[in-house]
Amino acid sequence: MVFAWQRMRHVLAVALLAMLPVGLGCNRAAPAAVEQPVPKVTVTEVVSQETVDADEYTGQTEASEIVEVRARVFGYLKSIDFKDGDFVKEGQTLFTIEPDEYEAIHQQSVSRVDLHKANLAMAKAKHARNEQLVKTGAVSREEYEETLTAVKSEEAAIEAANADANRTAVDLKYTVLKAPISGRIDRAFVSIGNLLTGGTASGTLLTKIVNEKPMYVYFDVDERSLLRYMRQRGANRDSAPGSLREEGLPCYLQLADEQDFSHEGKLDFASSEINTSTGTARIRAVFPNEDFGLASGLFVRVKIPVSKPYAALLIPERALATDQNIKFVYVVGADGAATRRTVGLGGQRGEMRIVTDGLEAGDRIIVKGLQRVKPGQKVEAELEQVQATEAMTRKTAPQAAPMRPRPSAPTMSQPRPARQER
Repeated sequence: MVFAWQRMRHVLAVALLAMLPVGLGCNRAAPAAVEQPVPKVTVTEVVSQETVDADEYTGQTEASEIVEVRARVFGYLKSIDFKDGDFVKEGQTLFTIEPDEYEAIHQQSVSRVDLHKANLAMAKAKHARNEQLVKTGAVSREEYEETLTAVKSEEAAIEAANADANRTAVDLKYTVLKAPISGRIDRAFVSIGNLLTGGTASGTLLTKIVNEKPMYVYFDVDERSLLRYMRQRGANRDSAPGSLREEGLPCYLQLADEQDFSHEGKLDFASSEINTSTGTARIRAVFPNEDFGLASGLFVRVKIPVSKPYAALLIPERALATDQNIKFVYVVGADGAATRRTVGLGGQRGEMRIVTDGLEAGDRIIVKGLQRVKPGQKVEAELEQVQATEAMTRKTAPQAAPMRPRPSAPTMSQPRPARQER
């Protein structure tokens, strides 16, 4: 009996000790809620700028004149009269082939002409005597006709000798090779002392000359763009549109290491028919290249304006966020709250993007810290100034097939077109 009572007292004591922390915990006060910090973001104002829509293509430069200098006669190369890479003028001496043999052959031809002229004088004198004697019967008619034939034969021999002398004079002239055009010359492909092979087609290639002033740029455009250019050039004409050269439509060029389109030229030529396999047409633009800043064989970007100047709203590309296929930005109001706005987009201007709907000039949009912002949330904004960009951009349009580089052109990596937002 005593043992059972002690056991019950032990159980009750343990139960009271187990309930004691619960009772004390109920008397504690609840912890206060932690206040969230205001996120810091960078904003910029929507800018309004005059701009022009333009089509952009990949093209390749080509010198307006390219001449291969080849040997026209056989012989050993005697001298090289230029330095590699020089700018040469038309008529300047470039190479000299040993002329000794050709001088001797030409002198022989000239001497042959003189010989036949002497024979002709003798034949004419003999014929004149026989002409008088045949009247008196001192010589036969046959002898008279023989002297007449001798005169005509020598006259024909003189013509043949003159022709041969002219040919040898041409060969002698080709021992001195002169620049057929003005331009920049390549290196000499053959050194002094080598035997050159002559001929009009198989002659030894000695060097090349390119005229880079002006410079041509060839590129392919799709048929829709070509039709647009044709209507643009014929807008002021009552009859059929003229050629691109007559209209002088402007275009602009960008090199691979440049950020803007600083070279101005004009459209000069369009192929007479569309390539049925690709649906494109070859177009040529011409650039003055007064400073020789363009070299033949470069891959370039060509931009053609297709609209009149108009005012557009521009925002930085990094301010855009995507919700599935919807583009939006966060606008910070005067109360410091961030509001989400869906925007309509146009073309690109370098790192800027045209906004066609959803914003107004002067709106402050978030460009940095987008991931920390929720709609309606207060933010601490720091203003960042954005500089104006170039006045023209690539217009969303079907692009022409990329032009294949010619085998003779230097190999360069083709510039990758800017990624278009869907």
